[in-house]
Amino acid sequence: MKNRMSCWLIKSLIMLMFAFLVNSCLKDAPNNQPNVIKVGVLLGFTGSGSQNANDTKASLNIGVSEINTYLSQVGYQGTVELYFEDTKTDTTEAKIKAQLLIDKGIKLIIGPYTSAETKAVKSITDPQHVLLISHSAVSTSLAIPNDYLLRFVPCDTYQAEAINAMFTSDSIKAIIPVIRNDLWSNSLINATALRFTQNGGEILTKQSFEPGTTDFTSLITNVKEQITEGTNLYGSDKIAIYLISYGDGTDFLEALADAGSTGNIKIYGASAYAQSASLTGSNKAASFAIASNLQCPVFGFDETAAHIYEPLLDKIELITGTRASIYALAAYDILWNMALTTITHDSNIGPEAFKTAFIEMAASYSGATGSARLDENGDRMNVYYDFWSVGIENSNYVWQLSAKYNTTNHLLTKN
Repeated sequence: MKNRMSCWLIKSLIMLMFAFLVNSCLKDAPNNQPNVIKVGVLLGFTGSGSQNANDTKASLNIGVSEINTYLSQVGYQGTVELYFEDTKTDTTEAKIKAQLLIDKGIKLIIGPYTSAETKAVKSITDPQHVLLISHSAVSTSLAIPNDYLLRFVPCDTYQAEAINAMFTSDSIKAIIPVIRNDLWSNSLINATALRFTQNGGEILTKQSFEPGTTDFTSLITNVKEQITEGTNLYGSDKIAIYLISYGDGTDFLEALADAGSTGNIKIYGASAYAQSASLTGSNKAASFAIASNLQCPVFGFDETAAHIYEPLLDKIELITGTRASIYALAAYDILWNMALTTITHDSNIGPEAFKTAFIEMAASYSGATGSARLDENGDRMNVYYDFWSVGIENSNYVWQLSAKYNTTNHLLTKN
């Protein structure tokens, strides 16, 4: 109790000092008229990004309520308004909806969910100098300096490093990639394979499936052949399936479970599958995941920010009924960083100057996801990766934290 009270007191003092500093350099709205700060949000409320969309919308709605209360307290004449659009987790739809937001005069957009959507939207936001800030697009192909895309998530070179640390720890000698055929999955397997082969590992034949696939019969046949080949070369305890998917990975695991024994091989997943409700909601896939010791790394929680993210996660869960991933919290931090940048700079600041100011604010901002400092490409730096596995609590399948990887000191710690 004493420690909680101390944390609360420290947090309160910090917020009071920060409010004083912000108030001292607060920029009034033009002619002291109420200013509406418009923020566009692109999320896939339908399609494979629906879970992320629901969690992120809840997080942002909580954030905008807090921010508007804060703006009133510090005397700023204005409010933040969110404009949500459904991309249907589709690249063409994402571009259409992005232009709709731009036509409303919106100069800052949060999202979209996938790297493929983000690349598509970037093709129209960059030329129009609209700042696109991602809470979840992690493809290495998007790590570009001096553009109008910033990411409050780390580039997947870090994820490739983290999963390879786990492969090494588990003595994996060969992996069978099973990937969703899209921009993110292909860039992640390329980054992972490069490190894995440099460490002496072998990549067996890659197996791909198209987005929207529901029949995995032929894919399972090919995977089983690769399992036999890998087992003959290295033994079943030295090979693994590396599954790069969204929630559609559950359909694959169900099909693989139906296909019979896979021996002792392990299965590893990727960030978009970590904490997927589709897996814990399927008894067949979840039990198979436990038997296969499935582990999925994802951009992880900074425990020094627990006093912020724990209450926020609880609030989101009350709205959605599920425990949100860190990506929803990254969106919350983007919104706060945007608000603080806006109210401390002139309203007529140009897009390039605003981008610079946003990056400078991120360097000192620390929120639900910890420090938001960005690198030379405008991407999150110095992060942790949490590994999640499936377990059983109170007769229910749940995701459980199984390990943590520190990209600063390169240490893997298993629970």
